Amino acid sequence: MKELKKQWKNGEFKGCYLFYGPETYLIKNYEKALMDALLPPGAEMMNHDIFQDKRATASSILDAAQTLPFLNKKRMITIRNSGFFQKGATKEEGEKLVDFLGQLPESVCILFIEEKVEKNNRLYKSVVKNGEVVEFKTPGEKELTIWIKKECGKNGVKIEDGGVQFFLQTVQNEMESIERELQKLLSYKGNHGIVEVKDIKEICTPSLEAKVFDLVRAVAEEKPEKALSIYRNLLLLKESPYMVLSLITRQFRMILLSSLLSNDGFTNSEIAQKLEIREFAVKEYIRQAKRFSKAEWKMALEDCLKTDLNIKMGRAAEESAVELLIMKYSNKALNQSR
Repeated sequence: MKELKKQWKNGEFKGCYLFYGPETYLIKNYEKALMDALLPPGAEMMNHDIFQDKRATASSILDAAQTLPFLNKKRMITIRNSGFFQKGATKEEGEKLVDFLGQLPESVCILFIEEKVEKNNRLYKSVVKNGEVVEFKTPGEKELTIWIKKECGKNGVKIEDGGVQFFLQTVQNEMESIERELQKLLSYKGNHGIVEVKDIKEICTPSLEAKVFDLVRAVAEEKPEKALSIYRNLLLLKESPYMVLSLITRQFRMILLSSLLSNDGFTNSEIAQKLEIREFAVKEYIRQAKRFSKAEWKMALEDCLKTDLNIKMGRAAEESAVELLIMKYSNKALNQSR
């Protein structure tokens, strides 16, 4: 991805691009960088066409692409969330652009922005052949650590590896939230000092995932009072018991998978990459896995799925069903009586 900005700075552009993936923050960043490189201030009004959502049609896009730029070398066309790259009503509309992408005028640059794509899609293959496709995922732990330290340094503030790890463990795992929470921290610290764990606890808003992470840690450490306290606080914050159950289920699954992969000889880094989670989470999951046997973790996961089914079938109330599940696996005496 970094090469793209270098190319644009040197005036090297493809006729079309496709940006896709869950990382809207990075997509917006690169979209702006492309726009700034193509369209000098003041040129965007007459040389930028935007087609939003599934209202875009092939004919309107073709008309815009064949219109000469006004007092500028390039014309930019941005097409967001068209649905052209997935099965559905608009897929056929997108296929009308397949051949055209191979003969784009040099005066135009088309940018498609999608959340999801199907790689066997004809338009996708055409963009690969005639332009460039970029998938935007949340950067890995090492990349984020470097970026966070750099941002802190720009503001005259330092942060150690342990602080970065706790920060990433606390905030929501996507760049928009990471950047927002980091700016809050930097504003709090001013232009001096070291960001410490207590600062993060004081200023940053813990994500739901972080709170459930703490809840599951309390379960694994057999601390029922703490686990139930976290759960009831989540309910007071109007979090859905069913959502909490989904996250508990996911964490139980991650604990079991991390442990199994570790036993098979995979490193923490390899496990993190394979399961698409942070490396510090892998370390914690492997530590928690030792609290119960593999059979017990499998049973816990099965009980999560049974609780889910009972709630869906109306056989159990959400709030109490999740509370009973937490009690069952955080209370050592109950575990031994199973």
